[in-house]
Amino acid sequence: MTTIDELLLGNHLPRDRLTVAKDDALARSATADDQFPGLARLGVESAQQADFPSTAPRVRLLFVALSNDLGSERIISGMARCGVECAVMSPSNYFCAKTGSAKRHFSIPDHHGVWLGTLFVRHRLEDAIREWLPRLILPLDDISAWLLRSLAVDPMVSPALRYLLVESLGAPEGYSAAVSRQAFMDAAAQLDVNKPEHREDIDVETALATADSWGYPIVIKDEHTCGGKGVVIARDAVELEAKVSSRAAAAWPRRLKLLAKKSLFYLAGFGAGPVSGSMLQSFVPGVPAFCTLAAWKGRVIASVCFIAEQTHPALSGASTIVRHIENEEMDRASATMTAALGCSGFVSYDFMLDRETGRAALIEMNPRSVSSTHLGAVFGRDICGAFAAELSGAPLPAAQPVQMTAAVALFPKELERDPNSPYLQSPHIIHDVPKDDPALVEAYLRLLTACILQRRTTLHVWRHGICQRARIDLVANSFPTQKATTPNCSL
Repeated sequence: MTTIDELLLGNHLPRDRLTVAKDDALARSATADDQFPGLARLGVESAQQADFPSTAPRVRLLFVALSNDLGSERIISGMARCGVECAVMSPSNYFCAKTGSAKRHFSIPDHHGVWLGTLFVRHRLEDAIREWLPRLILPLDDISAWLLRSLAVDPMVSPALRYLLVESLGAPEGYSAAVSRQAFMDAAAQLDVNKPEHREDIDVETALATADSWGYPIVIKDEHTCGGKGVVIARDAVELEAKVSSRAAAAWPRRLKLLAKKSLFYLAGFGAGPVSGSMLQSFVPGVPAFCTLAAWKGRVIASVCFIAEQTHPALSGASTIVRHIENEEMDRASATMTAALGCSGFVSYDFMLDRETGRAALIEMNPRSVSSTHLGAVFGRDICGAFAAELSGAPLPAAQPVQMTAAVALFPKELERDPNSPYLQSPHIIHDVPKDDPALVEAYLRLLTACILQRRTTLHVWRHGICQRARIDLVANSFPTQKATTPNCSL
């Protein structure tokens, strides 16, 4: 078995590897003031109003987490490895709060089932930019991506924080499309990008008529969900009617919870996109794939593409086994959308690859990093190193692509999916275990223990089937003696 630390890591990706999107890719007839009433254009004047204190001695990134997504914290170690000083803002029980790669933790209260912690984010951010002087503020999940973009255009937020958020996330004109599935597909429809059919899910009659036109299966996607949650595949009219009707006729506890959520979101400052809603999308058969990248002001700095060989849950869930690929169509579509939305920071795009033709259909966007973003360096696509160099003004050396066909088992996601997975026993798999972050590994193992006990698996099976397989990757002498080489991306 091989670990990431023992692979030859490639150098930074050249700035011009991807084709620049068409200048007229997305019509921008509406100004930012039209889209976001009360928003003053943030430029040099706003930077002066912000009255920033003296610059921090090194590049600092503040990551914000409002959903405890497994693996979202791995980007922190990727940036820390490149000499960036990282901090996290989240509830204290989150995985990202356990990583040793974050040198400071700004705590917010837990949500207690109704997103209570979101109420404290704005004031904690105001405190953090005064105390810690981050260079950028970046989200780790879809909810934080939504809130940060909302605060960036909120006139009640201080000029200093608004300027920093716009600097971190990119052009405000692209925020709505970045956080709303419907708005994103509307924007993609204006571009020369291969994508499935889509429309707003209004009622049962409209859904049935749409499915008759497109054919079955048909996909129903809720706004502001990820990792397979909120995605339903209806294979016939009976299933579709049942799924749409169940949403319309929600029980009163669910409606009460939604009302509380909307009220809290309003008080917290959410605004750049709908609080609820769903979308119909035509089903695209094929292999799930994604492109994850770092961008600056609409320009792709570095990107890497993977196919998802295993997902959990199946079909629509998060990746657990990924394999690197080179796909120009995915690169072009990702660059086109990134330029059109004016993105900065980390973003990812999901695709379906046709098994026969290999064509890539764009199906959605994640306005943040994903649990595989840090893996780019393994395959000569060092996203973290390239982004760190961009922020520090360092030159980007030429790429050194690594020819490798091995799949990567994402720890602990593949163990959670199947403790007896044949991938975990293969000598040709790369085990993405953060063995240099023992506190994080222990937090993962506690999660796995709970998952296995919920499945009523005996302690004996857990101990021998999971604990040994996880911990064996933490023992240095269990790996080949090949010398590990890490890219020199210190700032």
